Amino acid sequence: MSFSIPKSLLLSTIVLMFSCAKEVVEEAPAPAEEVVAPVDTSELVPVIEADTVEAPEMPMEVPMSTIEVPGTEGGDLEMSVDSTSYWYMIRPDDFLSKIAEQEYGDRTVWRQIYNWNRERIGRDPNLIYPYNELELFKPDYEVEETVVDYVTHVVQAGENLWTIAISEYGDGRAWSILFWDNEAELNSNSGMLKIGMELRIRTQLWGDR
Repeated sequence: MSFSIPKSLLLSTIVLMFSCAKEVVEEAPAPAEEVVAPVDTSELVPVIEADTVEAPEMPMEVPMSTIEVPGTEGGDLEMSVDSTSYWYMIRPDDFLSKIAEQEYGDRTVWRQIYNWNRERIGRDPNLIYPYNELELFKPDYEVEETVVDYVTHVVQAGENLWTIAISEYGDGRAWSILFWDNEAELNSNSGMLKIGMELRIRTQLWGDR
């Protein structure tokens, strides 16, 4: 027994199959591109390279202990044309206003002393070191020549300028005085001590005026 499929039904079946296949292989649409909102940079802090920013001038701090009257100008000496300079060796307990009181009878003159010695002292007028020297000025008739007497120290094995300063002056920081007073001798030996070398030692650190 046989049967035949009507041509119209067969044609409809083929069209339906072709339509389904087309739907399967059809390429999916591309996803919509994400839109990113712009960033508000108005409140951001710019980053600056450290080496492109000039460091601000640091204020010079002066402790109240060195100021006779806060806010006063002070320290302006009328130096006559016959004024002369002399060297003042700093003592271990000195500070500028104390030196001003001692040498000029006016503590506010510390500012003038600092101006004269700004390059030696540096930016902080409170940092002065024992046995360094400051250049001061007075009229000629007030400046007396400093008289310094010396004795001889013969260098022994194991000594250095620090230990000699302790034994002779009671303070290792005074080694700089030993160096200045014996600079030529030390330089002739490449700055080194040698056993038997004779050093000049002050009988008084600050001498007599």
